[in-house]
Amino acid sequence: MGAPWWTLSLLLLLTCPAAAPASDLRYLRHGGRREAGDGGGGGAAGAAAGTNATTGTAPPEDLLFEGEGEAGSVQEQVVVRGEEVLLECVVPDDAPQIPGDDSAEGEVRWYHDGAKVREDLRVSIMWTGRLVLSHAVTPDSGLWWCRRSGRPGPKRRLFVTIPPERPFLMYGGAQLAAGARLTTREGNAITLHCVVDGGNPAPAITWRLAGEDVTPSTQVRSEWREEEGVFHSTSNLTVPRVSKELHNATAACTISHPSLPVPVSVPLRLNIEYPPDFRLRRWPVWGTPVREGSTVSLLCLVDANPPSSPTWVKESEGGAETLASAGGWLNLTKVGGEDKGWYKCATSHPFGRYSSHSVFINVLGDGSGSAGHTPQLLRKTATSPPECAPLLPCPPDAAPHPPDGQGWVTVVPVNVSVITTGGRTTVLAARVCGRPSPSAVTWLPPPHLPPLTPGHMRGRLHAHNLTAGSSAGCLHATLSIKGVKDSDAGGWVVVGVGGRKADAALIHLNVTAAAHAVASAAHALQTHLLALLLALLASLPPRP
Repeated sequence: MGAPWWTLSLLLLLTCPAAAPASDLRYLRHGGRREAGDGGGGGAAGAAAGTNATTGTAPPEDLLFEGEGEAGSVQEQVVVRGEEVLLECVVPDDAPQIPGDDSAEGEVRWYHDGAKVREDLRVSIMWTGRLVLSHAVTPDSGLWWCRRSGRPGPKRRLFVTIPPERPFLMYGGAQLAAGARLTTREGNAITLHCVVDGGNPAPAITWRLAGEDVTPSTQVRSEWREEEGVFHSTSNLTVPRVSKELHNATAACTISHPSLPVPVSVPLRLNIEYPPDFRLRRWPVWGTPVREGSTVSLLCLVDANPPSSPTWVKESEGGAETLASAGGWLNLTKVGGEDKGWYKCATSHPFGRYSSHSVFINVLGDGSGSAGHTPQLLRKTATSPPECAPLLPCPPDAAPHPPDGQGWVTVVPVNVSVITTGGRTTVLAARVCGRPSPSAVTWLPPPHLPPLTPGHMRGRLHAHNLTAGSSAGCLHATLSIKGVKDSDAGGWVVVGVGGRKADAALIHLNVTAAAHAVASAAHALQTHLLALLLALLASLPPRP
């Protein structure tokens, strides 16, 4: 007869130790180990397959207590695949001894993600405890730490990155060259693609358009390529309707990556084509009466891309007559009744023939002089702005300019009034500033003299070449008058043109009689009076 069941149960209780509560147990984990020569020399990164070889059993030195080396902060180190990696084994003096560790005194052991590191052709441990990876591979990423004499050192996290290829831009399915120029028409929609091959992790892609960060409005997609172990990234920038304000603006794609010392940008210049836009100016300014015998100057500014040259046309019942003009200027000297009528500016553009609105010039008779460039009708006043002292750079914020984003230009005379004596050489000067930098300057002498541009001479007048000012976007314009005469007196106007803007300033020239002429006249009068006195004395009868 067999033993009763309760007898067997009692024997089992007496022979088996009591189970400890879960809180008293220390859990062990086995992180596997790398065998030297496994897969042809796997080393710290494993075999060619790139995996950790895990065995069913492990020697005591490969058994790690849960939480070993995780105390404190983890130092992070980023390296590029293929670079040499040096890891130092620094163990604090107060590090506790690991129970059950059988390391000899002074022995250094390295671990990677819980597996003991074995030396091979790529991995070596120096006598100082330094770990050397001759060239890093992707599986080297992870946690690394060491033990010295059975005491653990701090952990460090290694990131092995793969640098991306240089980015490039695509438009319309075609790759664009670096620094290319993209031409499109105003109002069109464009989509630019920034393509980045390679990289692990995926690179960060940002966009800037005309100096502004437009990244939030873009889309980015990164695809993982398993066979290469890298990402393929594409970011798209869409402008639904381009405006001519984006002409010559730069669109730039910039990538950032842990393996790159500095971000890499790919710029693209935008060439926006748009039809002509006209701006007309007149001197004397609009509203000033034009009298017979005076001079009228019309200026036409054409803003277009591609650029086109303006021409002036006079309209009449018999048709339109194209007038001789240069650089957008139409100069009518000694106007008469035949100059009365409608004028407009026209240009031939690749998009077609364009013209401005027409302006009417009414010539008044019963006058021999010109209304001239009356100071009160010019934007400039009789004094310069207080911030602009003579012969000093004029700061842009000291000169009024329109805040419409279309640029500005301002003309400030060095002296608003010049007094000289006849026969001397006199110089008139002005500062012409603008953004963009002024493109043209013209001198308008008193009405009986034709206009003059820098670098040209006409008789006694010499308009000198423009010179750069001490401030960005500023130019110095000077005009010299040799042997000044009384007829040179009057208002001299200097006109500056920049972009789609124009401005003018008035300089008063006053001519006085020369000192030697006054002395000669006084001497002649004195001689005449002496001769008259002698004649009177000779005519007196002799004394008896």
